[in-house]
Amino acid sequence: MMRILAISALLFAFACAPAPVEDAPDEGRQVQTIVRNTASPFCPGKTLNSCPSPKAGEWRRDIREWVVDGVPEPEIRDRLQARVPGFDLSIPPVKSGWVIPVIALALSTLWFVVMARRFRGRGGKTRRVEAHAQDRNLDARLEEELAALD
Repeated sequence: MMRILAISALLFAFACAPAPVEDAPDEGRQVQTIVRNTASPFCPGKTLNSCPSPKAGEWRRDIREWVVDGVPEPEIRDRLQARVPGFDLSIPPVKSGWVIPVIALALSTLWFVVMARRFRGRGGKTRRVEAHAQDRNLDARLEEELAALD
């Protein structure tokens, strides 16, 4: 029993030990953020992340090197923009991004209301039918009891 308790305490101590914290920022995330939010001049309508062009691959490698070297994100964007001065590397925001969630909310609410009415209607009708049948049975029994008394 002492052995199990000691092993449990040891496992608990290791489980509660804090994980080592890295001082350096996650460079891979920063690279992915830049690559996913930069329009590709080589593939119209795509980002650098989704463009299969070899030139886009070179740009991704350059971005990775700059991030490793510690170049700040605005400077990286400026360097990329300097390569293609006539092309806008920013991705335009989606103006109708709110439409799909609103439609989904409206449809799910409508579905909920229809289903609630359907279940409510079924339960109410069967209960009323059962109540009427029970009332008829009680009325017939009362008539029989009254007739037996006379």
